[in-house]
Amino acid sequence: MGLGTIISDIGEKVKNFLSSLVSVIADFIKSNTKIALIVTGAVLVLIFLLLVLAVISHTGSRSGQADDTELSLDSNAANDALINETRPGTGFFLPYEPDFVPDVLLEREPRDGWTEEDARPFWTDPLPGNERFWRRRIESGIDSLLEQVP
Repeated sequence: MGLGTIISDIGEKVKNFLSSLVSVIADFIKSNTKIALIVTGAVLVLIFLLLVLAVISHTGSRSGQADDTELSLDSNAANDALINETRPGTGFFLPYEPDFVPDVLLEREPRDGWTEEDARPFWTDPLPGNERFWRRRIESGIDSLLEQVP
């Protein structure tokens, strides 16, 4: 078994593989002609669009042939400016922050206590005669909160 026999065996295997592949494709086309036509049409449309894109991009680059030297100089200047404006690797990290939270600055001095007159607008006794009303209101509030939970 020399190198020549190995290469000829590989050639035979490739021929057998290609012939079996062609026969499988031919059988598929015979049994599913509509699908084969749709796939062939899609591939041809894709090739056509790629050719149109290549022609458009090729003609767009030829429109300014006289200014090629100026364009290359401008693009080099733009690339140099871009390289100079890049940030160093340390710019991606957040600065050090202390572990303490500063005190709250109040607009007025806090009260030491509340009088009954100060608390009256904010207090309603829920129990006398309104127990059913408050129970429904609390349950509806809880239900609305729980509906928003994923």
